[in-house]
Amino acid sequence: MKSKFKFIYIFLLAISFWVWKDFKKIDAAFINQNSITYDYRNLNSQILKKFYRYYNSTFENFLVKYSDTHKRYWENKDQNQRNKIPQYKILKNHKEFTLNINNNKKNYADWTRSHGNSSSNRFSSLKKINNTNAQNLEIAWIYESKGNKGDVQANPIIVKGIIYTPTAGGYIVAIDGSNGNLIWKSDKLGIFAARRGLVFWEGNEIEKPRIIFSNRERIVALDVENGKFINSFGKNGQVRSGLNVITPIIYKNNIVIASWDRAIEVYDLFSGKIKWKLKYKKDIDERHGGKKYNNLGAHPWGGISADIERGILYITTGNPHAYFDGTQRPGINRYSNSIIAVDLNNKKILWDFQEVSHDIWNSDLPSPPILTSIKNENKLIDVVVTPTKKSNTLILDRLTGEPIFEYRLRKAPISNLSGERTSYYQPDLRIPEPFGKNLFSFSDLWSYDNSKLNTLKNKYKDYKFGFYETYELNKKTLQYGFNGGAEWMGASIDHDKNIMYVTSNHIPWETAIVQIENKNNKIPQYASTFKRALDENSIPISNPPWGSLTSLNLNTGKIMWQVPFGEYPFLKKLGIPITGTENFGGVTATSGKIAIATGTLDKKIYVFNSDNGSVLYSQVLPFVGSGPPSTYLYNNEQYIVLHSSGGSTLKQGYPKLVETGNLIIAFKLKK
Repeated sequence: MKSKFKFIYIFLLAISFWVWKDFKKIDAAFINQNSITYDYRNLNSQILKKFYRYYNSTFENFLVKYSDTHKRYWENKDQNQRNKIPQYKILKNHKEFTLNINNNKKNYADWTRSHGNSSSNRFSSLKKINNTNAQNLEIAWIYESKGNKGDVQANPIIVKGIIYTPTAGGYIVAIDGSNGNLIWKSDKLGIFAARRGLVFWEGNEIEKPRIIFSNRERIVALDVENGKFINSFGKNGQVRSGLNVITPIIYKNNIVIASWDRAIEVYDLFSGKIKWKLKYKKDIDERHGGKKYNNLGAHPWGGISADIERGILYITTGNPHAYFDGTQRPGINRYSNSIIAVDLNNKKILWDFQEVSHDIWNSDLPSPPILTSIKNENKLIDVVVTPTKKSNTLILDRLTGEPIFEYRLRKAPISNLSGERTSYYQPDLRIPEPFGKNLFSFSDLWSYDNSKLNTLKNKYKDYKFGFYETYELNKKTLQYGFNGGAEWMGASIDHDKNIMYVTSNHIPWETAIVQIENKNNKIPQYASTFKRALDENSIPISNPPWGSLTSLNLNTGKIMWQVPFGEYPFLKKLGIPITGTENFGGVTATSGKIAIATGTLDKKIYVFNSDNGSVLYSQVLPFVGSGPPSTYLYNNEQYIVLHSSGGSTLKQGYPKLVETGNLIIAFKLKK
């Protein structure tokens, strides 16, 4: 009996030693822990991974509260101690990826949901308009909607030749796809109605076809035949919901939304009755600081997608709040700046992957996650893809959240701001290759007038800039990524070639932190200031290009080509080559080997050859294109349709260059 107890004692002692040693390892090579970007991922055993993940979450608060070593590494101001932290941390890919289940043989000719479909791939299988004839495009028709102007952030949906789309005036309209004639117009719903788009449900033997969309704190159902509210849905066609602005998902006769309450909400498609709600804010509030904080961030405003076959919802989330002041939200702020996968059948979170930890740079994930399949070691694997504001492309396994490519983290500056505790590591990806600028340097300063360059250098010589450079009182910072690389318009993925096309911004911003009076809290609080770094002619003060269209091979993570997107009329008159401009339209790719893009300051629609990035066709629009283009087939003719309304985002940044309107414009080939 004594030998039995002796064995148990030795066993427990060994386990205790292993746990202690592991805790020491956490301190010695510190990364802000979360469920994905952490050391456990480099274990080969799936059993050990699960155990490690469990014990890490269980003992984390204990570690924070009682480990002086850990606290020292988190708060340490000694530069010599900081230097002991490794320069890079690598999360290896294990190539145990999820195999494709449908052979990727989907037909993407329909546009039943903004961004194309539940996969949000914004890709069309149509090819009547292609890289051999796109130069023959012309305007087919123009529809003008009355009312408010300037803010449509969604592409139209098209079903059986009928276009359904929101307008800046706060209406939903149905338009004849052949001639642009109005079929019906809804009651006025408000300027936020379907701001990020619509979803169409085809109906069945009992229930009518309907259009579903979000209207801030409501979900709305309209009859596709006349645009009237479906009275059997909720109260007069509307259901009270959590605040949301993105396009819903329809799954098994359910409406799925992601609300600003950091929750997944599921409603009955026919009655509007809520079925269940899952919140993901639980762990966002208390990490590595031992203090409760009601974090108001991590809103799912970028978009959602769904693997319908597997019943998995994917969400991209925003910043933690306050955006630039992290003093009252210590830790990584889990679930912010993240992709989250939710099992809709079992009502639970499968995994989460955070790009930027403890974000103080407005580096949220604004783009919808895109579901596609890529080739890896001659196997077709299912992935979720998201371009980011840092010009990174996250390519993750759909079931596990593991990066497909080796994921590199780089040691970042530690804030000296009182009360601020930034993360030691931030992403610094090599593969996939970044599609834009994410690191401002003094050599980036630029002017079209060389005589002004020295003035610029004197103005910005004392500014801070660098890799995830932290803020400092009474000192300004220059940074990329505030409104880009990728923004809410996201990307398009060509499923024929496993190529992603993404429009991006590379505009520098001036940011600063100022202290504000805080009588009721001992922790200092800060307010932020930020603005585009432009000269007196609204020209960015950094090296161009300032806007790009990039073709990225998802199989290899390599950029195929990259071209400037858009041009400044002011610089064009001076004979300066195309520089690209800030843009908020988006791109749509087709099987016709074309990529259609809009949203630049020059007000043009561009059709690119997707093989090499050359411009096949361009046309000046009455107003800047807003929202990505859609394409459809009607009477065996292919059309391209888009909103031309200026958009509020560009108007705010360039009030002298951008006018607003409320037009919908279609193009087709000349006969």
